[in-house]
Amino acid sequence: MAVKGQVLDDGAEKMEFLATAADTGGELVSVRMTAAAGRPAPPEHEHPKLEERFRVERGRLGYVNGRESRTAEPGEVVVIPPGTRHTFWNAGEEPLVVLAEVRPALRFEDFAESIHVLIRAGRITAGRPPRNPFPLAVIADAYRDEWRLSAMPPTVRGLLPLLAWVGRRLGYRAYYPDSVGAPAI
Repeated sequence: MAVKGQVLDDGAEKMEFLATAADTGGELVSVRMTAAAGRPAPPEHEHPKLEERFRVERGRLGYVNGRESRTAEPGEVVVIPPGTRHTFWNAGEEPLVVLAEVRPALRFEDFAESIHVLIRAGRITAGRPPRNPFPLAVIADAYRDEWRLSAMPPTVRGLLPLLAWVGRRLGYRAYYPDSVGAPAI
């Protein structure tokens, strides 16, 4: 579980927790994200039960929100309603800094922490399909209220519980706390 002031760093993106679910009674998670120029965008995804807000502090935010592709400059706010497919990236040459809020918190901080640990450990690669589907299947199954890949074919979505079951049998977990470090698997 993340704590206020904790910084996740996968080498190209830093996420500092400004307020956690514990701090806000589950109302929201607030983070300051810094993305290096050229960091790949996460795959298009949606948050079935979460609203996501990005306020650009520095740099230029490129994003897809539903069917719109746009950019946002410092001071602008981008709101992603629950269930809306989206992605975002650094659309400039300098580091991008955004203040992001996710409402309600649910287990978003555990999801974010696990993804950063797996990227840092080389188990998944930012912006690319996984070579090994099992770690991501376990996470996608466990955090289905917080996160879902938009482009996942229906047959794969139908197989997700089975892939997650196999992944758990192989030793993959849904939560990797940052304090533990890289998973040995």
